[in-house]
Amino acid sequence: MEEKQVQKKGFLTTKEVAAKLGLSPQTIRMWRWDGTGPRYYRFHRSIFYKTDDIEAWIRENYQPVEPRN
Repeated sequence: MEEKQVQKKGFLTTKEVAAKLGLSPQTIRMWRWDGTGPRYYRFHRSIFYKTDDIEAWIRENYQPVEPRN
């Protein structure tokens, strides 16, 4: 599947997810390995993430931190 086709269908690669979250691709791979990261999809040997799943995962896992005064 070509990169542009993947993006049109609302999927992101591991590198794109890492960039979106401000993390390294290795961190995303480790989360995938230990089952703590966002849902992913396998197409042959490639891994993809749905944009909607990433947004839902962010809402569920990222917590704002209020500064103390």
